[in-house]
Amino acid sequence: MKSEDIRISVALVTRNRPASLERCLQSWRAQVIPPAEIVVSDDSDELNAPAIAELARRYDGIYTRGPRRGLYANRNHASLACTGTHILSADDDHTHPTDYLKQVLSVVRAHPERVWIFAERSPDALSAPINCPPELHRSGFGCSPRNPDDCAAIADGSSVYPREIFDSGLRYDDSYPFGTMWYLWGRVLVKNKWRISFSDATYVIHHIENGGRETNVSVLHNQMLCVMYVTLVNSLWVNSNPVSVATSFGYLFRRMLRTDSIVGYQVRTRLRLPSVAELMIKVWKARLKYQSMGMPRTAKQI
Repeated sequence: MKSEDIRISVALVTRNRPASLERCLQSWRAQVIPPAEIVVSDDSDELNAPAIAELARRYDGIYTRGPRRGLYANRNHASLACTGTHILSADDDHTHPTDYLKQVLSVVRAHPERVWIFAERSPDALSAPINCPPELHRSGFGCSPRNPDDCAAIADGSSVYPREIFDSGLRYDDSYPFGTMWYLWGRVLVKNKWRISFSDATYVIHHIENGGRETNVSVLHNQMLCVMYVTLVNSLWVNSNPVSVATSFGYLFRRMLRTDSIVGYQVRTRLRLPSVAELMIKVWKARLKYQSMGMPRTAKQI
């Protein structure tokens, strides 16, 4: 692909946050090099949807109603609505340096057949080090990649994908409406011979909006179920090996017997048996999904 042929579409997901979305869209329209298009995929309820649609039109975005089945179903929907050669995942609680897309384009043009990931900073720590996002650890959480230039890490709201990924049939797993599904997505891409590389050329600014989630035990419980789904599916169906399977079930039993928490939460809980039974049904059903997903290639993109 010639560098001048590269067109980056922004796949921007949003839900019930018009003020946050407007701040984000203002940031996109302040870019020194604009994106080819901004697709705003809206999972909002009926009360907020008209305001979101109006914002998308005001900032020259392409508005589409999301599937309203959770974040990752919405990411799939937004990505499939894009027409560019490359798809940049984006969140409504992000803003960007004005040269963000200029830097992204420079990186993508050097190796257009890779997946490129970029870091985030908080608005009150804009001089903090730019580090590679984490990849999946056997616990279901993240760890620093050994080689950021060839890894399984994903920056959920700041990754650039060649559209061939979605054309091949690969999709984010949407079995849970929110959670750490991006860790599994990174492993799936690597399994399908896509090379993921980190660049520190730029970053996004993440304005964290938890909405009180950090004290909600029910939300924590669902998040922990998602964590276990990710590690079990990876160890059973994506990167299967006996040691990983045994380790994954060890973590599952520990989280059933002892209270646990996740970084960012102020409460603790343990996994309950009925929910674990539902989890295992989802994990088993995922076997067919991962057997049929994508079109594995013979070699990684360089």
